[in-house]
Amino acid sequence: MRYAELSVPWQRVFALAWESVCAGSRAIGAVIADDAGHILAEGRNRTGECDLPNPSAIHAETEAIRSLDTAAHPDKRGCTLYAGLEPCVMCMGTLVMGGIRRVEIAARDDFGGAMRLIDQFDFARSKGIQVTWRDDVLGDIQRGMQTIRELLQQQDSARLERILSDFSVHNRAGVDAAKQLVEAGWFIEKRPSDYSAQVIFDALAVRCEVQHDSL
Repeated sequence: MRYAELSVPWQRVFALAWESVCAGSRAIGAVIADDAGHILAEGRNRTGECDLPNPSAIHAETEAIRSLDTAAHPDKRGCTLYAGLEPCVMCMGTLVMGGIRRVEIAARDDFGGAMRLIDQFDFARSKGIQVTWRDDVLGDIQRGMQTIRELLQQQDSARLERILSDFSVHNRAGVDAAKQLVEAGWFIEKRPSDYSAQVIFDALAVRCEVQHDSL
């Protein structure tokens, strides 16, 4: 799979994720689209941007849901949230309360993801939220972009090892692909912003394919 083959919503999710990396934040993007694939709202992680009052609470999914103009697009139930990473507790709660009833997710997150909690509460379960997992190639690329960010910014080697171990639970190919890019010197004389999301996506995809073919 290549970036050009993605649907418009998924292209935008990864473009936002890479935009976050370029801004020093975590590589997570989210968009809300209608049945025709038209993007109605979007958000990206901004937790690494210190010019904001409380960046720790600015997550991609909550930003996308918060920015959806429900006056212009009242049919929230007919919308789909596309999320690069499994929503955390805060984002899952915002999803439940925000009226979106369909979600597509690229990468599972056993550490911070909270979608399984929907079935633990009668109120949340009553909303009938439909979840589609895309945790194959898209999951690998999502974790690959996150890995690039951590390799470039995380100074604590022990913490880095724990983070990448978590990323590798479901998407080791993406983690290894990102390591290959960094070790090959892609970011020695260039910044993340010197590359487009499409270039990074395709570079990771090629390396993931090689790894999967070798299994």
